Amino acid sequence: MIQNKKKNVRYIGVDVLTEAKNRIRHVISSFDELVCAFSGGKDSLVIIHLVREVYDELGMSQPVKVIFRDEELIPDDVIQFVLDVKADTKRFDLTYFAIPMMSEKYLLGKKYEYIQWDNDREWIRPKPDCAITTTNSHKPLSQYSMDKFCIQGLKGKVAMVNGIRSDESLVRFRSCINKRNENYINATESPNVKLVKPIFDWSENDVFRYFYDKQIRYCSIYDLQVWNKQALRVSTPLHAETAKELYKLKTLYPIFYQQVMDLFPEMITHERYFKDLDRFSIINRYPKSWRGIHLYIKENINDPKMRAMAYKRVEFTQKLRANNQATGSAGRPENMWGYPIMYVFQQVINGSYKRKIQPLKIPTKAHVAYENIN
Repeated sequence: MIQNKKKNVRYIGVDVLTEAKNRIRHVISSFDELVCAFSGGKDSLVIIHLVREVYDELGMSQPVKVIFRDEELIPDDVIQFVLDVKADTKRFDLTYFAIPMMSEKYLLGKKYEYIQWDNDREWIRPKPDCAITTTNSHKPLSQYSMDKFCIQGLKGKVAMVNGIRSDESLVRFRSCINKRNENYINATESPNVKLVKPIFDWSENDVFRYFYDKQIRYCSIYDLQVWNKQALRVSTPLHAETAKELYKLKTLYPIFYQQVMDLFPEMITHERYFKDLDRFSIINRYPKSWRGIHLYIKENINDPKMRAMAYKRVEFTQKLRANNQATGSAGRPENMWGYPIMYVFQQVINGSYKRKIQPLKIPTKAHVAYENIN
């Protein structure tokens, strides 16, 4: 450790790989159970290999416990990659889940719910024989109840280790810095379960450098995405970010693309007209105030639960801005205390209200002009 006494700044001379392994060792010694959440993607692949590496260094011969949630609308090469990991029984103990779960599809600027593995429609492919399923009468799970379902057999203090990295989004960054100590360990809705993010400070280059140095094979989808000029991610094509470039799916996986369109034909309209959609032009139809956002929510968000959540998030940002503005303790007038009204409105239109809306560091000229602030 190097300390700069003049500025009272400390620099820790440890690389991210060493630090990630130190975190995993701490988790192993602090929890009764450790299980890795695996998606078939690059970040969670790093996690299961890092845990395996630490196990070997500690002389622990048991396989690493891994859970995989099959979201149905996943390309075949990703599924096969997951099944290859499952076949490596000496190193990994992978439990495969294919259970009806609530999800979202992004259609022309709005989000609508649908059910993965819905028993009332055709599936995009059969479930693997190894998959744990539920009966047809079982109520579809939410993302949070699904987590509880997957770890219900584990006892004591449980560490759910995942591959979340803070450089992927501001929301993830904020979740990783909200504690001074053990900031990579976060609470969940279950008091005995903690969410562990040992590679939160890794970059994408760190991930692929690890694969290169350790000679680890990753899923071929990433090589295809590079050539297709897409972001490197494994997710269903109906999620907001991937749906915005749905047209690229036909060049990446033409058969899979057609299967998705056969099941969700409404997405053809989305693909055709999304480029021409000016999602934010609707803002000008409403009063340039917090009342305008509330009116938009009332008229455009039909689901009662989603509407209530949107109201809650907007009211939180409104009160936070008012409090900060009154005390001057968090933010300056020129950044509008982190919450320009137009910015909050845009977050609502984007559907980014499931979690707390994060503050904006530097507003644009449009944000300032919207409130007519000189």
